[in-house]
Amino acid sequence: MSAADDIWNDLFGGFESLNRRIEDMFSQMDMTGPDVKTYGYTMYQGPDGVRHVKEFGNSGSRLNALSSGDTREFFTDVTEEDSVVRAVAEIPGVAKEDITLRCTGNMLSIKVDTPGRKFEKDLALPCDVDVDSAKAEYNNGLLEVTLNKVSPSHEGKTISIA
Repeated sequence: MSAADDIWNDLFGGFESLNRRIEDMFSQMDMTGPDVKTYGYTMYQGPDGVRHVKEFGNSGSRLNALSSGDTREFFTDVTEEDSVVRAVAEIPGVAKEDITLRCTGNMLSIKVDTPGRKFEKDLALPCDVDVDSAKAEYNNGLLEVTLNKVSPSHEGKTISIA
């Protein structure tokens, strides 16, 4: 064994042992219980040019305090495709009858209020949608809502002056 090998082992030889100890530590943690807290945010610019910050997680908002300490926020994603807007939410452990959906032209509200679970979130949609076109499916804790986009009228309208 050369002097270079000794230096290499002195510097990096302990990493394998350290890695094994870290893996053992994480394997002993329960990452599924009600005490597990998550928080994150995404930043994006809307079609109107306004910048937005969208928070997610169950540890409460860092920008605005939650009004109720027992209401949790679930993970969501909103995507805009060619002719539809798709909203997906992870809502585990509830029946589809426990989920209340409400939609306006550019906002989707999702609420669950059961004795064991409380979830609530308002999702800003990236464009106006046809509320009557809404289709929702709930399967294995995953809610997917699909809405058709409203095509903006490019024709214009004549306005009479009174």
